[in-house]
Amino acid sequence: MNVEIISLPQFPDRIRVSANCGANRNDNTIRYDPWSMANGLKRIDNTDTEVDIRAIDDLLARGLTLLRLPAALERRFLHDHTSRRMRLMMGSGVLVSFMFNWLLVADAVMIPDQFDQALKLRLLVFTPLVLLGLLLVSRMPSTTVREGMIFVSSLLAVGVNVHLCMSSQAPTAGPYLVSLASIVVFSNTVARVRFGLAALLDLIAFALFVWAAMNIPSAPFEVMLPAGVLLLSLSVFTLYGCFSLEMEERRTWLIRLREQRMREALVEANERLEQASRHDALTDLPNRHHFEDAMATAWSQAQQRSQPVSMVLLDVDRLQRYNNRMGQAEGDACLRLLAATLKRCNAQGQAFIARYGGEEFALLLQGVSVHEAAALAQRIRQAVIDLHLPHPDGVAQRVTVSAGVASIRADAPHATQAQLMAAADEALRQAKQQGGNSVFAFGTEG
Repeated sequence: MNVEIISLPQFPDRIRVSANCGANRNDNTIRYDPWSMANGLKRIDNTDTEVDIRAIDDLLARGLTLLRLPAALERRFLHDHTSRRMRLMMGSGVLVSFMFNWLLVADAVMIPDQFDQALKLRLLVFTPLVLLGLLLVSRMPSTTVREGMIFVSSLLAVGVNVHLCMSSQAPTAGPYLVSLASIVVFSNTVARVRFGLAALLDLIAFALFVWAAMNIPSAPFEVMLPAGVLLLSLSVFTLYGCFSLEMEERRTWLIRLREQRMREALVEANERLEQASRHDALTDLPNRHHFEDAMATAWSQAQQRSQPVSMVLLDVDRLQRYNNRMGQAEGDACLRLLAATLKRCNAQGQAFIARYGGEEFALLLQGVSVHEAAALAQRIRQAVIDLHLPHPDGVAQRVTVSAGVASIRADAPHATQAQLMAAADEALRQAKQQGGNSVFAFGTEG
C-alpha cells in the first residue's frame, strides 16, 4: 500500500493516507493493540421457561387431587421447603419430647399400677430416642428418611400408650385409650406429618384402639363407643386440615414458581428487545445504535489511557446498481457475505464491527494508529476483491468496497467523537471520488 502524507488545509493538524486499487497489496501481518468488543449477540432461548409456565398453568387448572406434583417439580418443591420442614421438625420434636412426658400426670391417675413402667418408657426410652432422632434428622440428606422418622416417632408414641393401657389392671385403663387422640392431633396439626403418612398413622392408631378396646376387660362398650367416635372424628377432621394445608402449600409454591418464571421470561424478553434494538438481523452484526454506544465506551477509555481511536467506514461500490441488475435477494446475500468477510479479517478481534447504514459498515479500533487502521481497511478491500463476486456495473466487473479511515487521539484538545465520525465520512467521500475500490485516511499525527 502506497502511503502519501499531505497537509490538508481543512485539517491542518492531520495527515492523509491514500491507497487506491493500483497500490501493491501489503501481506505483512500487523499486530494491533488488544481491544475487542463482542460482535456476535447472545442468543436467549426461553423455551424451558415457556414450557415451565405452561405446565404450571395446566397443574393449577386441573388441581392437585393426589397431593403430588410431577417428579421434577416434586423434587424441587421438597428441596425448596427443606429448611422450613427442618425447622418444623426440630421445633415439634423438642415440643413432643416435653409434652409427651406430661402424660405421666394422667398415667398416675388413670393407670397408677403402670406408673413406674410409664416413667421408664416415657423418660428413659421415648424421650432419648426422640432427641437422638432430632440429632440425626439434621444430618439426613434424604427427605423420605426425615419424613419417615417423624412417622416412626408418632407411631412409637401410640405404641407406648396402647401398651400401658393393655398392661394395666386399673378400671380406667380402657377409657384411657382416648389419650391416643392427643397423639393423632399433635401429629396431624403440630408436627404436620405428610398427609399420606398421617393417614396411615391414624388408621393404625384407630385399629390399635379397637383391638385394645376388645381385649381390655375394663373397657365397657358404652364408654368405648363414644371414645372411638371421638378418636375417629378427630382423625378425620385433622386429616382434612392436614390435606388442605398441604394442598395450599403446594398450590402457593406453584403460584410463586410461576411468578418467578414469568419474571425470568420478562427479563429475557426485555434482553431480546434490547438486543434487537442494537442488532442488524440481515448481517448478524451490531447496528449503528450499538456502534455509537461502543464508540462512547472506547472514547472514554482512550481518554483515560491517552490512546488514539480509529474508525473505518466502508461502503459497497455501486450497490444500488447491483441490486437493480442482480435483484434485491442477491444484494442482501452480498451484504451478508461482506459481513462474514469483515469478521474473517477481524479474526484477532481488534475491531468492533457494525452495519452503519444501508450499504455501509463501520469498524471501531481503540489504541490503533491511522496507519494500522488503513492497513486493515486495505486488507478488507483486497479480501472483497478476492471474493470474485460478479458485478456487471462494478469496478473490474466485480463487487468492490471503498473505505474511509480516520484516527484522533481521544485526549487531544477539542477532540470529539462527532469529529472522528465526520472525518471518517469525509475520508469515505474522498475514496468514492477516486472511482471506488480505494482507501482514504485522515489521522492525527503522533
